[in-house]
Amino acid sequence: LHRLGRAADAAQVARAAADGAVRGARGNSGLLVSQALAAFADICADAPNPTGLRPVELVHAYEAMADTTWAAVSRPVVGTLLSVARDAATAARSALEEATASSPATLSIIAAAAAFGSQESVVETAGLGHGPVDAGGAAFMLLLTCLSDTIDAIQEVGSGKNEAPELRQGHEDADEHAPYTAVARQMLTDLAEGGVPHSVGPEPLGMSTGEFEVMYLLEATAVQAGQLRRDLELIGDSVGVVGTPDALGVGLYQVHVHTDTPRAALPHVGRARQICIHHLHPTALVASTDEPPSPWGALDSDPTGHVVSFERLAARRAERKAKSVRMHPSQAAAPRPVPAETPRLAARSRQAGIGVIACTRAPGLIEQLARSDAAVVLNPDREGIARAAADLGSSQVIVLPCDAACTEAAHDAARFLAARSAVSTVRPPAGTRNAGAAREAARAGMQAGSSSERYAAEGIQLLVCDTDDEARVLAAAVALAGRSEEAELADLARRAWSAAAGLRTISLNGAQADADAVAHAVASALRPSDELLTVITGRNAGRDVGALAASAAVSARGHVVGEDVEVAVHAGGQEHPDVLIAIE
Repeated sequence: LHRLGRAADAAQVARAAADGAVRGARGNSGLLVSQALAAFADICADAPNPTGLRPVELVHAYEAMADTTWAAVSRPVVGTLLSVARDAATAARSALEEATASSPATLSIIAAAAAFGSQESVVETAGLGHGPVDAGGAAFMLLLTCLSDTIDAIQEVGSGKNEAPELRQGHEDADEHAPYTAVARQMLTDLAEGGVPHSVGPEPLGMSTGEFEVMYLLEATAVQAGQLRRDLELIGDSVGVVGTPDALGVGLYQVHVHTDTPRAALPHVGRARQICIHHLHPTALVASTDEPPSPWGALDSDPTGHVVSFERLAARRAERKAKSVRMHPSQAAAPRPVPAETPRLAARSRQAGIGVIACTRAPGLIEQLARSDAAVVLNPDREGIARAAADLGSSQVIVLPCDAACTEAAHDAARFLAARSAVSTVRPPAGTRNAGAAREAARAGMQAGSSSERYAAEGIQLLVCDTDDEARVLAAAVALAGRSEEAELADLARRAWSAAAGLRTISLNGAQADADAVAHAVASALRPSDELLTVITGRNAGRDVGALAASAAVSARGHVVGEDVEVAVHAGGQEHPDVLIAIE
């Protein structure tokens, strides 16, 4: 909105707000709010007078917001933003139909009716399994209430639209010029304090059951976006594909889904970016488990294939750390048991500690990395890393880059966020009481540079680790799994560095990545002190690479390496290298 000139009309302003909302949408509520703003922008664009809407057109806008948000959800749930939007549209339509020649409908009357309808809906749906107040419904109600106050404020000053007062939160006269919004905020405060707490029992009907949350931006045609939504509805819930195509039928869409198969949620057409994956249901990662069978079948020399799962790998690594006299006891401490939590409570508990971003270009590793309680960024760039850092909600975040380009992008993301924080610190909004604290936090982050860059940006301190390939990211993520809320950033950084530095990695491409060549490389690289062999196969690797690499490790037992050597094979699917070998 700040990039628009002062001569921008209502259609241009509405479109800019909708585009920004689509890019910044997070979760179900964010998607629905952005969809509502996109519908509002469409009505403004189709209006005969682009400078503003007539009362009947404002009613159409409310109805479009209600219809499109309802249609945007694969399985609509009452008591959420959807109900609030419908009640607001119904109230606006009733106000229009009740108008007479002596008392015609005005923008103020229609907007006030919608605002009051949304407020009544929030009160009526409070505590319906979504906590005291549904967050999306409350946000949408505040939007409509602010719109009503803004229309009234502009009409009070007549045609001098440049003289309209600012109604931003924190402005000294905000409550005076926005009385409905002030009442709405107090209403939400009262409902939150007096309402029922979030349930920790069974999830309400319609809530997500998917293990992972997948979000990304997609540049695609309207037809491709529609097909993607239908495909996502087959593999998950909480599906949202929100965006507005241009005149050529191409647009930017925000995609969101909860699913047990995150790789299946990735698009096959269009251009996806800012791909972020979160684990919604915490599991005891470092826990004793039975060995799974080999994914390629049992070998003659080893009936079980001696292949370890990601969870078992974490357990054994923790056991070795606990026995090591070189490791500080605090770094080998077992994680505390995690009680069963709903996804919302799990997300809230993660925010209390230090966040971790695991970057990867291997789609096959996203499940394992996400289960380590890290936010996973696939095909990372500056914007994707910055988005993941903000989504974590933690004040301190560790970034695990997967290659040199990713490391550069991580530092760019930190500088980008620090620059945004510096701008808001230099020119704080009027009435902001914590501007000094924000300034001190930004200054402290900029002065905390070391071998790993640290920045304070929007209350987030980023620390970029020295991981440089997928295997080291995987090792560092396992090392940080089960971290406690009281863990210090420096201690976790040392733990991640120790795990990554303890690996010897070999990248193989082309003819060197043939199955026989990989087996020979494994046999030649193993040493008597080695305990773990990890093989990450790329997109172009042969199907028998993992089997022959495991066979080579098994054959080396007893005379080249110890009897307890473990083998972990992951079908990473990365473009480069064809095969990545890591030995610990």
